[in-house]
Amino acid sequence: MGATREIAVGSLIELREPVEGAPAGARGGIIDVLDAGHVMVELTSLPLEPILDRIVVVPPDKLRLTAQTRPR
Repeated sequence: MGATREIAVGSLIELREPVEGAPAGARGGIIDVLDAGHVMVELTSLPLEPILDRIVVVPPDKLRLTAQTRPR
């Protein structure tokens, strides 16, 4: 899928597979693009639980772009 090249801070995503304890299908937004080619995602579709960190670092190929912010 070519959408991984379009991912940027503010893009809304869905996990294509489980990552760091978060299930496939979890949704959130990109909060940072890291130098190593990974992105930092804040998962917003998960319940607040002390045992689950809602911020994960993910390679773009494990993400599906659901919406993208427009440049201002």
